[in-house]
Amino acid sequence: MKPFFFILRLVFGALFIWSGIAKIKDPIGFSDAVRNFEIIGDPFAVAAALLLPWLEVISGIAVMWDRFAKSASLIITGMVAFFTIAIISAWIRGLDISCGCFGGTGEMNYPVKIAQNIGLMVMGAVIWWKSVSPQKAE
Repeated sequence: MKPFFFILRLVFGALFIWSGIAKIKDPIGFSDAVRNFEIIGDPFAVAAALLLPWLEVISGIAVMWDRFAKSASLIITGMVAFFTIAIISAWIRGLDISCGCFGGTGEMNYPVKIAQNIGLMVMGAVIWWKSVSPQKAE
């Protein structure tokens, strides 16, 4: 089972590294996406758009490393949960937005995005649950 969880951590981490880098490459597009949720305004939307992608990249790297997998998976899963709540909020309010998830600006399919995020939260929870703390390592 250890190889499976190692691969799961690699895939999960790579996904968030990719996502973060896509946002870092287009900070203006991502800050527009953050603003479109109409949850926070400037200057907080810009600050979030500049900081969150770096948190994704650092957490994505950390989740691949045994020593930090538990904490990093908790951070990533918390971010995905927050993003999912924001997406549901935008859907309820009838906003036509792009989530900016992978640097894209296309129209969002709300049910699909919510289902994807639930899958990511399950992956993060499994990684958190199965992570070996440094004290338990053999």
